[in-house]
Amino acid sequence: MKPIGKIRRSQVLTGNGPGAIIDFRGENGAPVSVVAAGLEAWDQLAIKKGLLNDQRIHHEPLQAKLQVKGFRLPPVGDEKVGREKRPRLLPAYRFPDWHVCPSCNLLQRSRFWSSEIGKPELWCPSCSSGRGKRVRKVHAIPVRFIVTCPAGHLQEFPWMSWPKHAESCSRKKPLKLIGNGAGLKGLKVHCTECKAERDLDGALSPGALGKISCDGRSPWLKTPPETCSHQPVAIQRGASNAYFPVIESALDVPPFGGSFRDMLEDFWPDIIALDDRSQLPAFVRTRIHPLWPEPDTSPEDLTARILTLLTVLDNKTGDLRPNEHLMLYSGGPDGEEFPEFQISPQQIPRDLQGVLDRVVSVERLREVRALRAFTRLSPVEAADNNAFVASLSERRLNWLPAIEVRGEGIFINFDNSAVSSWENEPDVVERAERAHLAAERAWQDHNGSDRQFPMMISARFLLVHTTAHALSERLSLDSGYSTASIRERLYVSPGPGGMCGFLLYTSAPDSDGTLGGLSRKGRTSEIGPILLAALRDLEWCSSDPLCSSGILSLSEGSGSAACHSCTFLPETSCEHFNRHLDRGMLVGTPERPGLGFFRKLLDGGS
Repeated sequence: MKPIGKIRRSQVLTGNGPGAIIDFRGENGAPVSVVAAGLEAWDQLAIKKGLLNDQRIHHEPLQAKLQVKGFRLPPVGDEKVGREKRPRLLPAYRFPDWHVCPSCNLLQRSRFWSSEIGKPELWCPSCSSGRGKRVRKVHAIPVRFIVTCPAGHLQEFPWMSWPKHAESCSRKKPLKLIGNGAGLKGLKVHCTECKAERDLDGALSPGALGKISCDGRSPWLKTPPETCSHQPVAIQRGASNAYFPVIESALDVPPFGGSFRDMLEDFWPDIIALDDRSQLPAFVRTRIHPLWPEPDTSPEDLTARILTLLTVLDNKTGDLRPNEHLMLYSGGPDGEEFPEFQISPQQIPRDLQGVLDRVVSVERLREVRALRAFTRLSPVEAADNNAFVASLSERRLNWLPAIEVRGEGIFINFDNSAVSSWENEPDVVERAERAHLAAERAWQDHNGSDRQFPMMISARFLLVHTTAHALSERLSLDSGYSTASIRERLYVSPGPGGMCGFLLYTSAPDSDGTLGGLSRKGRTSEIGPILLAALRDLEWCSSDPLCSSGILSLSEGSGSAACHSCTFLPETSCEHFNRHLDRGMLVGTPERPGLGFFRKLLDGGS
């Protein structure tokens, strides 16, 4: 198998994982289009299979949530076992199979083009000239259009049946794809036998494929076709809605990741294998305590600390954020070192007292991001654990692909009493309800009305989410990081004692994530002016009055004040693909300025 190109390890998680269509440039710039193969194919090219592979990582709470035993890093470098050595490769299969010659416009499958053994490039024998090494090849180009469905299946565009052939046409002669005008209307599929032709105008519209059904194929898995009732649609091969990764991530926070868990390593397999938690005290007393390196620690204390670890793993909801929020808010246990979790709580600036109740500079953190599935045509909500997603493998494996990244950040928590008072105001309640109903309608348009919308778009959520975007945009100017390098992590739950905060952090797989510039901006002397400047930026948008009146969000029906000019970030930085934002909840609107949570702060600082 010959390598055809290179992608960064992190790109496998952000849009080039199993099932994604990837474009490469081969010999002399020849275009090559492939679909990344499933996880079983990773092992076909590896010497050490599954979790025996050297390039693996662990995060026990995330493993428990995803019900796997570990994670594999996307393969990089060479793999050595004894004298055997081979490069680590990500396998892929050619897709789409149809190609067109840019010179003679011939349109046909890959087997009809010329190629060299072991090389993926295809060329047109009729249009190429010369002999031997001097041959001038005219390379065939992968077609622009493919067919998919909401279940994630992939199939070829119906090129052969697209023209309205004559009844006497045998359809054995090749087609041509002729471009003689602008847009899809100027692109015509021509039959060289019966001379029938049809342009591609409207080919990407819903229902354009007529009675064509989804054939249930998953070419990245090489599995037999399955029955699929979804209506297929045509999309462009490189369209942004061709692949949405479904990523689960978790921070390395206490109680895991510390020295106590490291000392339990030899006993841990037996601990988690206990059938009943009531057996733990006896196990600690007879097996662990006699060998424990700290003799002053009592068996009862050991048991209690181990139960704390097990409680996190036994969390039936699978939600790791409450524990992350608790640790970011209060820090880890005293007297224990956590090398991947270092925070520095800051004093609340005087102007922000009564608005915020915690600001923390996060000096160091580790995040594990695991790819568990993907979707096509529309992304899934982060809270939707029951969404229909396409699989990365033919069968369920005990591992998933993941990367680990290290960085720094700022954690901010709002004053809960102030938020509770604000979110119960009638105008705020009405605006939040409208945003929730709009999000629910949009979600049901893609997923059907028989399923319940998986999250609550509350005033608290809009406040936290939009503030995170505003502060991220301002920090990119003051800290030296690009907005694409700063990610958000939201902590929101209802009720007077619910979570109400967010973490902005640089979590990049290179040195850009640990330069120290972001955590310094969380210090008491700096965070106040930066947050105030971020809010001032939201008072006026270059798209106003259209943005502030909600006209730009009419397609969503939410009436929210948010657009690319004021609150949107790169989609890799936002947990919700730039949805569920409203700067009106922060700074008010021209008609109702008192709607904004920060309105009094802004008026007092003017």
